[in-house]
Amino acid sequence: MGQLQIVWLTMIFATLLSLPVIAENEKDSESSETETLQTGTDADRSEESMLRQSSPVFGFQALTVAGQEIDATYIEETFGERHGAIVLLHDQGEQIDSSGLVTTLRHHLPDYGWSTLTLSLNMPFESNILLSSSLEKTTAENTDDSSQQQTQTEDKSADSEQAVPKPLPPISNQQRIEAAVAFLQAKDIKQIIFIGHGAGGVLAVDVINSISVPIFGLIMVGTPALASDEDFINMGQPILDIYGSRDLASVFKAVKDRKIKMRREANTNYSERRIDGADHDFNGLELVLTSTIRGWLNTSFIEQE
Repeated sequence: MGQLQIVWLTMIFATLLSLPVIAENEKDSESSETETLQTGTDADRSEESMLRQSSPVFGFQALTVAGQEIDATYIEETFGERHGAIVLLHDQGEQIDSSGLVTTLRHHLPDYGWSTLTLSLNMPFESNILLSSSLEKTTAENTDDSSQQQTQTEDKSADSEQAVPKPLPPISNQQRIEAAVAFLQAKDIKQIIFIGHGAGGVLAVDVINSISVPIFGLIMVGTPALASDEDFINMGQPILDIYGSRDLASVFKAVKDRKIKMRREANTNYSERRIDGADHDFNGLELVLTSTIRGWLNTSFIEQE
């Protein structure tokens, strides 16, 4: 019996000795977790700080249109002698500083006496998606359910909706372009040229004769079929139609058709150029495109002065 008591006392004593060690380990574990959490928080804060301090687009210039601001860029010529200004109209799904030909042109043409203005256009990319019959049925059912839920929600929140301000009307691309031209006019720039890439070329033809300020020339890069050929063939401005040997099939056909129609109308203001090896975006050949455009601008406008 005495031996059993000794064993029990030994076990109790050993347990009491181990308690501080366990507590210390738990404290170290909590400290480690706290340090890890703090490190993660610091990293998040550092990333947010970097985002806040990120530099704006070079040459960024907001334009005010109908009481709203739209994104644009403006780079003044650095040649020392201003020949005019280029308004760059980007392709569908692109932005004012998307990597590629528009960015290359807006940065390099000022070296040759041409100021550049690029503005954000309302041309989102639209993909053609065909739904199967089963998906259409599911979509219709979901639409019915959503309509019922929406009706219930509208009934419940009719009062709160009255306090919500109405959204501002959308700004058309013509309004955007007119604002860009007015901005250039305020700088006493008279010789203005449009350069449109892809859908931007189609837009340029649509608006070039409908704005009040005369546009001196048009350069279309990889431009597909136009909305109206009649307006195009009667244009009196010098026109350059550029495409790549690896461009889209629709662009190939469109350029060929435009060339034939201009010959029939004996419109000598039109010329076309093909750049070998270039795809629709002129990837890797942006400087070749810049050189081609620079040469045409020099021949059409500078040598004529």
